[in-house]
Amino acid sequence: MLNIELKARCDDLGRLRERCESLGAEGQEPERQVDTYFTVSHGRLKLRELLESGAELIYYIRDDVAGAQESHYELYQVEDAEGLKAMLAQALGVSVVVAKRRETFALGNVRIHLDKVQGLGSFVELQGTVDEPGELPLVADEVQDVQRALGIDSQSLVKESYATLVGRAEATRGPCAN
Repeated sequence: MLNIELKARCDDLGRLRERCESLGAEGQEPERQVDTYFTVSHGRLKLRELLESGAELIYYIRDDVAGAQESHYELYQVEDAEGLKAMLAQALGVSVVVAKRRETFALGNVRIHLDKVQGLGSFVELQGTVDEPGELPLVADEVQDVQRALGIDSQSLVKESYATLVGRAEATRGPCAN
């Protein structure tokens, strides 16, 4: 599967929520997510536990660049999240755990995620899903249109994944910071 996405820091999720609603974006109930990232040699592998609605294993490849970027991913629905997490942790090792509260809106082909990430703060993610690689330019334009409509400043764009940002924050705090 393929999508175009971008991520930005956000000082005011309430303002963005209001903008989403004023643009006619359809909202979903907020949910809590815990993403456990495993150590892999290529790409990223995470177990996403949707605390209200199950779990999925996600493998994806994405460059760390600011702005709209391609992300190639595979999803696998998981029945026994705890068992799978224990097995993957033993076999691969856990690199980082990211906990967040996510509120999702849909505007056309673009999903808007308003995220409050534990230990990092607030972010907005835009994701445009693509069925065929030839659709990439059209969906990239749509993501950039939504970026402009929401007033997301290019100076606030973030190139790193939440896993990278949380890992860096944990390393900065050190082992005795809890």
